Amino acid sequence: MPENAMAAEQIWNRTVSLVKDRVMHMTLWQTLEQTAGLVLVDDTFVVGVPSRIINHASYLTSAIHRNAIEKALTAVIGQPTRIRVIEGSTLADWEALKIREERVRIMRDAAYDRSEKRAATAQSWEEVLEGAARAWSAAELRALPQTKARYLKAMVSLLHEAIKRLCPEGADEQAERMIAKVIDRIATNADAPSTVVALELERQAGTVNDSR
Repeated sequence: MPENAMAAEQIWNRTVSLVKDRVMHMTLWQTLEQTAGLVLVDDTFVVGVPSRIINHASYLTSAIHRNAIEKALTAVIGQPTRIRVIEGSTLADWEALKIREERVRIMRDAAYDRSEKRAATAQSWEEVLEGAARAWSAAELRALPQTKARYLKAMVSLLHEAIKRLCPEGADEQAERMIAKVIDRIATNADAPSTVVALELERQAGTVNDSR
């Protein structure tokens, strides 16, 4: 048995003895006797509970018993120590759990990054929408068709630049929906069909051939 595992076993055996001296609870005693001290990680002592009695783990983690166990551990180790109870009986079980938790952490971080990116992108599109609204509010003689035409042309150019900036690898579904939202806003202000604005955007992007 590795030296650190042997040390953990000795620490746990002494801790169990102390707890049994201090706490009168037969089921807790029986549970403790079937557990294993696996490893001390910084200020946390990992305790393994065999799968067959994992439903008894609550006897170790209830507030009163946890407090008694951690006080005993602190007395044995000589520094404040808390326990972490896991399902298993060996260091291999602990290592396997760490691997699973790391995988979960990576997936959680990736999901968070995607969420943050979506939120940032949505905010950027909202800024484009606000820019379109401000430009229309600042326009003079808005009732004139030529004013609407100039506004439409300027906003299509603005939207084209926003697409290049926010969708360098192409627009996904979320981006397409936001682009459509901006197109609708421009169309409403310019008193033009949304399809016409979209067509002008396609021309700006060079995806429409005007040749007859």
